Amino acid sequence: MTRFLVAILSAVLFAGAVSALQPNPLRDRLLRNDRSAELTGWYQRADTGEFFLFDRSGEAALLRERDAQDAEVLVLYPNRAPGGGTAYITDTGREVIRITGLGGATYFPADAPDGVIVEFASPSGAMTPTPRAPGEVRDRAEALAEYLAYSLNRDLQVEYSPAPRAGLGVQFDAFNLIERAFALAGTDRRRTREVEHVNIVLGSQPGAERDGGALVVTIVPELGFAGRPSSAYIAEAILNPI
Repeated sequence: MTRFLVAILSAVLFAGAVSALQPNPLRDRLLRNDRSAELTGWYQRADTGEFFLFDRSGEAALLRERDAQDAEVLVLYPNRAPGGGTAYITDTGREVIRITGLGGATYFPADAPDGVIVEFASPSGAMTPTPRAPGEVRDRAEALAEYLAYSLNRDLQVEYSPAPRAGLGVQFDAFNLIERAFALAGTDRRRTREVEHVNIVLGSQPGAERDGGALVVTIVPELGFAGRPSSAYIAEAILNPI
C-alpha cells in the first residue's frame, strides 16, 4: 500500500513539473508584470530594439534615454495618466514614459512622439552622479567658457558656488546640461548672444532663470540627479528672460 501511494505521489509531482514547462500565456504575463514592477531596470524599445535605463527607486524617477554614459539623465515626476496608470513627466511638462496598472509601458522619445511599446529587459542598480574632484569641476567650467566663447564668438564669464564634495558630481553634470541647453537654444542666435554671464548657485530647489545678460542655474547637490534642472528647462530660461 505504501509503495502504491509513493507511486501516485511521484506521478503527481512529475505531472506538475511537466505542466510548469508547458507554455502558459497567463503565467508568463503575470511573471512579466512582476519583473516590470521592479524599481530599476533596462527597458527595450519594440521598434528599434534600443535600450534605456529607468530608475524609480527615489522620490523622483530617473531615465537615461540612451545606453551611453554621456546621455542626459532625465528627472521625471509621477502624475496620474488619463485612463489610469502613471505618467512620468519632466520639469518642462513633457511626458516621457507611461506605466499602466498592469505593468505595461509606453515610451515617448523625441523620435517617436506618439509613443512606442517597451518591455522590461533586466534589473539594474540605481543611478547616481559620477563622483568628481574639485579640479574636475574647475576644468569643466573652463571648458564650458571656451565652448560658449567659440559658439557665440565672444567671451562669457562662467562662475559657480563651492559645493560639498559629495555634490561635485551634480555640479559637474550641471555644466554639461548648460552646454546642451545652449546647443538646444542655438537656433535663436539673438537671444543666446544676449547672455554674458553664467553662474551655478546652490539653493533649496533646482531651477534656472535669465535676468538680462545673467543666466543663473540653481542646483541642490544633496538630491543627486534630481537636484539640477534639465537641459530643456535651462534652454527655456535662456530664450525667455524674466
